[in-house]
Amino acid sequence: MKNKLGLGALEMEVQQRHWAARLLLVSTIWACSGPAVLAQEAIGADPTLPFYAREGGSVRLGASTRSDTSGDKRPGLAVMPSVEYHWANGWMIGTDRGVAYNFSKEPGVQYGLGLGADMGRRATSTGELSGMGGIDAQLEYTGFAMVELQHDWRVLSALRYGAGDNQQGAVLELGVNYSLDLAPRWRAGLNLGAKLANQNYMQTYWGVSSSQSVSSGHAVYTPSGGLSELNAGVNLNYQITPRVSVSTGVNAISLQGAARNSPLVTKPDSLMGTVSIGYSF
Repeated sequence: MKNKLGLGALEMEVQQRHWAARLLLVSTIWACSGPAVLAQEAIGADPTLPFYAREGGSVRLGASTRSDTSGDKRPGLAVMPSVEYHWANGWMIGTDRGVAYNFSKEPGVQYGLGLGADMGRRATSTGELSGMGGIDAQLEYTGFAMVELQHDWRVLSALRYGAGDNQQGAVLELGVNYSLDLAPRWRAGLNLGAKLANQNYMQTYWGVSSSQSVSSGHAVYTPSGGLSELNAGVNLNYQITPRVSVSTGVNAISLQGAARNSPLVTKPDSLMGTVSIGYSF
């Protein structure tokens, strides 16, 4: 009896440590999520906000429709608060853009390194992902670069590494952003982007292993690396006061290559709508 009680206490302690480790990871992810610091501006973040324009921060509450490519029947609306702050010395931290350091001191050229997270994928019992299991969240290492061109054009890129069950998934995000002042308080933006992924990342998100084939009923699928997504979006920002603004936008996403041909995909092309209100300080 004593040994059983001892083993029970040991198992409880192990479980407590396991959940404490998961809580630590989730807390880190909450502080560092969105590691593609610059690429996110090209594929969905508000393109009208200047990058490293000044020292300061912002708080934003946004809502967006969820892009569903696999017939998942979960609610299609997500509400998410975000906070970020950047310093004049190049450091930045935020729930949208991760933790990063910008090495450049030139306002028109930015490049640096960051730490963020790939949020993984929750297990679901609906749609084509039924029986596929979940994908654990992982910390990611990021390199980014941005060049401002004439006439309000920007070229952006970010390389992320560390996603997937083997933590070897890599994604290269490339984008072009154009912003235009429509009126004293109105500003519009256009985003064009592309995403390329290595084989490890593609297998994690779009592939079907032999064990997953048994549990899901899908045929085994081993995708190759390459172009996985093209996207485009338009955004509109209204400055209510010098510190308060509202933004709205629509983004079109089209899966490409091996991702588009995956048996997990039922809707390779989708639209996402976003709306948010923010306060800068």
